[in-house]
Amino acid sequence: MNASKPKRLRRRKPGDLGQLRAVLWGMLLEAEHIAQDRTLDENIRLKAISALATAAGAYLKATEQGDLENRLKALEERLKLMGDARLRQVM
Repeated sequence: MNASKPKRLRRRKPGDLGQLRAVLWGMLLEAEHIAQDRTLDENIRLKAISALATAAGAYLKATEQGDLENRLKALEERLKLMGDARLRQVM
C-alpha cells in the first residue's frame, strides 16, 4: 500500500493594510446589501447587520492603523532630517 502524503497548501504572501481595507470594504458593501434586502428572512438580515457592525469596527481599526503608520513615517523622516542638520552645525 502506498500511503500518499497530504498535499501541502500553498499560502499567499501576507497582504498589507491597503489590501485589508479593500477586502473589508467589499464585505461591508455586501453585508449592507443583505441587511437592506427586505425579501430575505429577518434572521438573515439581523446576522448581516451584526456582521456589518463587526466589519465596520475592523475597517475603522485598519484605517486608524494606516493613518498612524503614515504619521509615524513622516515623523521619522522629519527627525532624520533634523538630525542631519544638527550634525552639519556641529561640524
